[in-house]
Amino acid sequence: MNAAKARTIGARAIGLPVAFALGAMTFTHLRGNAEQKPTPVNPPAQALSIQSAFEQVADKLRPSVVHITSVSTARTAGQGNPFEGFGSQGAPEGRQFRMAPRKMQASGSGVIVRSDGYILTNDHVVQGADKVTVRMTDGREFVGKVKRDFKSDLALVKIEATGLPAAEMVEDSERLKIGQWAIAFGSPFGLSDTMTTGIVSSLHRNQSIGGGAERRDYSSLIQTDASINPGNSGGPLVDIYGRVIGINVAIESPSGGNVGIGFAIPANTARYVMEQLVSKGTVTRGFLGLAPAPVDYDAQQKYNVKSGALVMSVSDESPASRGGVEVGDVIVKFNNLPVPNDGNLRDRIAQTAPGTKVTLGVVRDGKERPLTVTVGTQELPKTVAEKPAASEKERGKLGVSIADADDAENWQRLGIEGKPRKGALVAEVTPDSPAANAGIQPGDVIVQLGSKDITSAKSLTEVARELKEGASIEGRVRRGNQTVLVKIEL
Repeated sequence: MNAAKARTIGARAIGLPVAFALGAMTFTHLRGNAEQKPTPVNPPAQALSIQSAFEQVADKLRPSVVHITSVSTARTAGQGNPFEGFGSQGAPEGRQFRMAPRKMQASGSGVIVRSDGYILTNDHVVQGADKVTVRMTDGREFVGKVKRDFKSDLALVKIEATGLPAAEMVEDSERLKIGQWAIAFGSPFGLSDTMTTGIVSSLHRNQSIGGGAERRDYSSLIQTDASINPGNSGGPLVDIYGRVIGINVAIESPSGGNVGIGFAIPANTARYVMEQLVSKGTVTRGFLGLAPAPVDYDAQQKYNVKSGALVMSVSDESPASRGGVEVGDVIVKFNNLPVPNDGNLRDRIAQTAPGTKVTLGVVRDGKERPLTVTVGTQELPKTVAEKPAASEKERGKLGVSIADADDAENWQRLGIEGKPRKGALVAEVTPDSPAANAGIQPGDVIVQLGSKDITSAKSLTEVARELKEGASIEGRVRRGNQTVLVKIEL
């Protein structure tokens, strides 16, 4: 390490003057008390056992963790920055974001997953790279070839090497429990061969990072308080047995540094993506055309279920629609196996081959019924364009301006794409109103509120007039080719 580097690290830690002063004080103190014999320390056997376990994990994992450097040109501002979406400042992985074309260098981490040279990392670590270099803990360096999957934010780097120390993946990351040990490996701020410890803080976290074409949706992240920083991206999160339980991907931070909230992509997702990239070079995902949501306390009471996934929307002519799935159903089983939450359902649908027939256990009207659906191929969602809309009559209680949805001239005048149908066409939504907080958007057609069908703007006004402040009511809206379940809190 050169002197400049040493100064940078020293200053980052506690500042050189303070570091040297503390060192002198410590030395003087020990010298002045040299005549006193130190009291022997006898750590409890349990503490020694825990320390030994961590040492074994370090010995097992360190050879499998790599430092990845990617070099690219002509990046645009903000490209490939997953930490931006969680409120951090500054570029992760050492990236600088400028408009002018120039050579850019990014760095992150990776983990060897096959002995024949396959390394798993995050897609955002290698996105847009002209050259990717892998450095092993023993100092060897290789130039790698990349296979990417933007949607999962995972990528494989292939290097020409054999006999590599591949890490072991946990058999089923769905069996993880909150409170179990979680150990992160990687290269935070370029400090390769770093190990930090913590626990699994939470499971099935849903997060969206970025916007526009760069937006990524993570449906079921592992949360941990093991220290994760820029540069840890792509490195493994492992359990106390040294098995990979996830791939570190992002942090929640107001400053860009660790505050004890980090996230990892579960091993089940990583394994599925990895196997698809190895065998086909791309990832095919199953598709049903429904949007699941968590079953919260209110839903548990209403539908008389303890767990599952509440169907919030169903696309027209989708596999779910053709199979009889309806908005408001609670899916409690997938191929006769329990569905504990919405993230689990998303993953199982995605990891089912298109063309496969599956059985869903659906609770409707208090009774469970089986439905058979044929999984399709995942397609890009269709959205209704949001354009400035002229105000119609203001519906103050809900916070929406509406018009009759069966009048084609209303759609044309408001500049909203869609076809005439029965219901109340939403022209504008007041910010921070009950409708806005429920997710209602311009272009939506409200077709049901509570148990009442909405056939026009007038009928919505009449139903809304009867609602009391503080009430909670479910509604159904048509959005493009979907029926969407909304919950409105007045």
